[in-house]
Amino acid sequence: MRQQPFREIVRELSRRIREGIYPPDSALPPRMELMREFGVARATLDRAIRELMNAGVLIGRHGSGTYVNGSGIGRRRVALIGGIDPEEDLGTPFDLTVIPAAELRAKSAWNRLFEFDGLLWMRPEAELFPAIDAVGSLRPQVLINRVRSGIAYVSTDHRGAYREITAERIAENPDSPLCFLRSPIESLAVDYRFEGFLDACRAAGKFYELLRMPAEFDDKLAFLNERLQLTPGVPVILVADARAHTGAVMRFAAEHRVRWKRDLLYSDFDNDFDRNVWGVEVTSFLQEPSRLFLEAAAKLGRMLDGDDDSENGILIAPARRDGDT
Repeated sequence: MRQQPFREIVRELSRRIREGIYPPDSALPPRMELMREFGVARATLDRAIRELMNAGVLIGRHGSGTYVNGSGIGRRRVALIGGIDPEEDLGTPFDLTVIPAAELRAKSAWNRLFEFDGLLWMRPEAELFPAIDAVGSLRPQVLINRVRSGIAYVSTDHRGAYREITAERIAENPDSPLCFLRSPIESLAVDYRFEGFLDACRAAGKFYELLRMPAEFDDKLAFLNERLQLTPGVPVILVADARAHTGAVMRFAAEHRVRWKRDLLYSDFDNDFDRNVWGVEVTSFLQEPSRLFLEAAAKLGRMLDGDDDSENGILIAPARRDGDT
């Protein structure tokens, strides 16, 4: 059996407790049994159990072992601002309260945040930064998939991913023109991606064209037909800040009989569709939402324990899928 890192063990033990496989006040299986099951050393298992004990999910009884806390006392009250997909909540040792971001638009609502032991901010946009700054160091808080100076965060490395692929394609095609497809929505994530594209262009001393895409498909296609010029033998490097533009790019490519990687080099973000959808496999970066959430929850737990010795922010590189484009 492959080794499981302690966070996976935390998640699995929490699931078993939540689903009643290990009922309240029951003893945890012996350490040796769990070590064999998870394929880990004693130190790794102890670290996972210690994290659940610190969260109040498990308790130790001197001379008799480790037990599921039947009283529920000791579970930290944590506000999750912005909501989350249900499957991403696995393994969280907190007493979570979900607060919709819209409820914090008024400054008078911010006092509610101080009722909690800690805060997790799910993809907060700039409008919530005043509330985050107001909390400051008065409560442990972690941003998920967003970056704010002076505030702990766990985020996908949007900027690094776009810098990487743009720099690589410039190096391989130094004479190619560059275009960036920019979404009409306001989002810090797409800002980070654009900044990574700019980093690569500046480092290479390359000019680029910014194409601000419309919202509707037909308008996108008309806009590409008007603005995107292809030259035989010189591929255009086209980088999109999201997969929302990919359908229009595919239609444009079909109508113009584009030869991928000869006429056009295209990449986007979070596009895991296969060839049955687009006819080609798109080069893209893929995030891991569940991992982001679990890493942020673990980081908040360490902060609540006063034991967070990691860097202020954690950047997680998205998985890169090199496709046909």
